[in-house]
Amino acid sequence: MTSIFGPYGQQVLGLIASIPGLSGDQVDEVVTAWKRGNPRDRTRAWAQLSRTEAEVERYRILAAASLARREALETARRMHRTDWAFWAAACDAGAAVAAGRDIGCHYETLVGPFAQVVPDLVRLAAVPDQVARPERAHRAEGVS
Repeated sequence: MTSIFGPYGQQVLGLIASIPGLSGDQVDEVVTAWKRGNPRDRTRAWAQLSRTEAEVERYRILAAASLARREALETARRMHRTDWAFWAAACDAGAAVAAGRDIGCHYETLVGPFAQVVPDLVRLAAVPDQVARPERAHRAEGVS
C-alpha cells in the first residue's frame, strides 16, 4: 500500500504524531530555532521543493506540509502558544520529510528547527538512499 505522502510516508506520520506530544518548552525551542534560521535558505529550500518534476510528488509534499501545520496549529492552541513560527516550522519539516533526501542539503534547512526536539528527523537525512527509498534500489537492479 502506497502512502499519500509517498515513499517517506512512515517518516511523515512519525513527525505528525510527535507534534502533539511536545512540551511547551519544546515548542518554544522549535520557535527559537526557526527564527534563528536564514530566511533566504528557507526560500531556496522551498524553491527546490517546487522544482519537483512530478505533480504527484508536489501534491505529496504539500499534503505533508499542510497536515503538519494543522497539527502544529492545534497543538499550539491547546498550549496557548501563539507564535506562528511554530506552525511555519512544522510546515517546513512536513514538506522536507515528504521529499526526503531528494532535496539534498535543503532537507536540513527545513527540518532543523524540529530536529531540535525530534531527533529522528536528522537520521533520515543520514540514511543512504538505498535504505531510505528501497524501491529505487530495486529499480536500479531491474526489479519492480
